[in-house]
Amino acid sequence: MIKAFLKNKDVVKTLILVYFLNLVFYSICSFLKFTSAETVFWFSRIPLLLILYLITGRKSIIYITSLLLYQTASILFSTGNQDLFIYGSISSVGYKFLLLLILLPLITKENRLAISLACLPFFVLFLYIIELVLHSLGESLFIWILNALITSIIGGIAIIHYINNYDLKGYWLLISSILFIIQIGAFFINKFYIKSEAIYQMVIFFYGLSHFTFYKFMILKEQERFNVST
Repeated sequence: MIKAFLKNKDVVKTLILVYFLNLVFYSICSFLKFTSAETVFWFSRIPLLLILYLITGRKSIIYITSLLLYQTASILFSTGNQDLFIYGSISSVGYKFLLLLILLPLITKENRLAISLACLPFFVLFLYIIELVLHSLGESLFIWILNALITSIIGGIAIIHYINNYDLKGYWLLISSILFIIQIGAFFINKFYIKSEAIYQMVIFFYGLSHFTFYKFMILKEQERFNVST
C-alpha cells in the first residue's frame, strides 16, 4: 500500500515536470519557428494535464469536460478560419462556464454582494479591451462579452474566497484567476491589436500556469471534500 502510494507520488512529480518542460519547449519552438515541434508541444498541454488530474484527482466530469472544451477551442482557434473562430469562441465560453459551475458552491448569501463588487473592475477592463478589437470579433462579439463576464465573476469569487478563508486552496484559485484575466487580455491584444512575440510568449506561459494552478485548486478542493465525508 505504502509502496503504491509512493510510486503514485513519483509518477505525479514526473508528470508535473513533463508538463512544465513541455511548456518551455513549446515556448522555445514557437520563438524559433520550429512549426512541427511547436504543434506537438502545443497539442500536448491539455492531454498531459488531463492525465495528471486522472491520476491524482477524484475525476470530476465537469472539470474533465471543461479541459476537453478548452482543447477544442485551441484547435479551432489555431486554424485561423473566421467561421471556426466563432465555434472556438463558443467552446472557450463553455470551458469558462464549467469552471464557474465548479466554483458556484463558494458563493453564499453573505458574500454575493462582495463578489459582485470585486468582479466589476475586471469586467470593465475586459470591455475596454474588447472595444479595442471590436472590428475583429464580428459575430463572436457577444460570446466574448459573456466570456469576459464569466471570467470576471471567477476573479471576484477567487478574491473574496481568499480574503475570507486565507487557505492554500484559495491561494491557488486566486493565482489561477489572476492569470486567466491577464492571459485573456494578452490573447486579445496579440491576436487582434498588436502582434508581438513577447506578448505571445506571455500568453503561452500564463495559459499553462493558469491551467496548472486551477488543477492544484481542484485537487485541494476534492481532498477537502473527501476528508469531510470521511
